[in-house]
Amino acid sequence: MPTPLFRVALLLLLLTGCRAAPPIPQSPDLEVEKLLQRLRAAPDDGLATYELAARYAVLGEKEQALRWLERLESLRWSFALGDPHFGALAQTPEYRAVAARLAGLQPHVARSRPAFTLSEKALTPEGITYDAVTDTFFVSSIRKRKVVAMARNGQLRDFTASGQDGLLGVLGMKVDAARRHLWVASYASRGMENARPEERGHSGLFQYDLRSGVLLRKFPLGNQPRANLLNDIALSASGDVFVTNSERGTVSVLRTGTEALALLMPEGTLPYPNGIALSEDGARLYVAHAHGIASVDTSTGQHTPVQAPPGVLLAGLDGLSAYRGSLIGIQNGFGRGRIVRFHFGADPTRVERAEILESGNPLFDIPTTGTVVGNTFVYIANSQLRRRGPQGELLPPEQLDETVLLQVELGE
Repeated sequence: MPTPLFRVALLLLLLTGCRAAPPIPQSPDLEVEKLLQRLRAAPDDGLATYELAARYAVLGEKEQALRWLERLESLRWSFALGDPHFGALAQTPEYRAVAARLAGLQPHVARSRPAFTLSEKALTPEGITYDAVTDTFFVSSIRKRKVVAMARNGQLRDFTASGQDGLLGVLGMKVDAARRHLWVASYASRGMENARPEERGHSGLFQYDLRSGVLLRKFPLGNQPRANLLNDIALSASGDVFVTNSERGTVSVLRTGTEALALLMPEGTLPYPNGIALSEDGARLYVAHAHGIASVDTSTGQHTPVQAPPGVLLAGLDGLSAYRGSLIGIQNGFGRGRIVRFHFGADPTRVERAEILESGNPLFDIPTTGTVVGNTFVYIANSQLRRRGPQGELLPPEQLDETVLLQVELGE
């Protein structure tokens, strides 16, 4: 089936003077073979090329990894490499040379300015949400297993204590301003303090009273028959709660008036769903996953892929926010991260153009999520998610940086 496409793509590469793709053999490694299949169908797939180079690096196949990184360069890939994806290879001079050339292709856009700095270094923050009623930001902590609240003047306090109510590592959150609730997604991360092996694969959805901080309801999920990872949250005007389950490849929903999470779509529908945003008319969910963005009917779970013009990559997104006929995403899945805005036209399932809001910022250390506040997007610039010791251990606070929140004006 892919042979005609491969021949056409190869001819185009030769005509445009690009370096031809390396031969695509079969591989005994299942992950490698899946990526090779994608490249047989679409030789110019930069994301698959990046992932393949990283996989070869993990397998210790240095020459193959470098070969596919050079292929990435010939495709004019505009995302600087994320060194942790390439393991020990990242320390070699050959890798450093190609990484420097690829970094030179990354656009540098500097539009952000400082918003807040969190003095507590060992948070490993992941999620952020905003309560317009009290002008308060809430930031989640994976490492400390808690939620902190921050006033506009930067004053910080614990909204929950570490591990309170059985909190695991805390990820996405959403404020229900009308009902005065805070919804929190939590999962058993090995990067959280006091992690126990028996907790692996456990997750939960927590509902708190915004005024008192008291737990109202808790929806725990175990690790049977499969692991769970509730990741990010969207809320409807009627109070329905939608949450991505990254490990199970689906979106779950807690309908108003019900007492149990239900699947909105079958398990395995999406590859690692992550960021989620509700369209402004409430008709569809936009769900970021490993390979792009899905538009999901909030009632039926039926979904279609969001389309984009050539050269606009919708993959690798973490946080996702809707704003005035556009989506703002933090693209951190395959490089050093950037903030991008996808503009829609009349068709809410087709991106017309992409606008880079921030790229190449030296503060970036895996930016994760953000929240829209008026006409401003406030986001976590340096989650430090991969700041670990050589054995995967948590680093002491003195080896971490203060968490920086940046803000970028969105305009019309």
